[in-house]
Amino acid sequence: MKILVLGGAGYIGSHMVKLLSTNGYDCVVYDNLSTGHVNSARYGNLVIGDLLDLKTLSKLFKDNKFEAVIHFAAASL
Repeated sequence: MKILVLGGAGYIGSHMVKLLSTNGYDCVVYDNLSTGHVNSARYGNLVIGDLLDLKTLSKLFKDNKFEAVIHFAAASL
């Protein structure tokens, strides 16, 4: 099963990606790295992009057949 994890390079998202990957799921991490870290995305394929970047998101969905999307992308002020 292929899962897209939005915000998967952040603290909570990266733990979810690790859990999913160690249980046999194929994860793609989508993160703009504004608060996340490249090293935190080591359990999934990292795609660097912003949620407002419709061109990159459209290509991501065209190139992959995701069965689920989990959203952890958020900003705290």
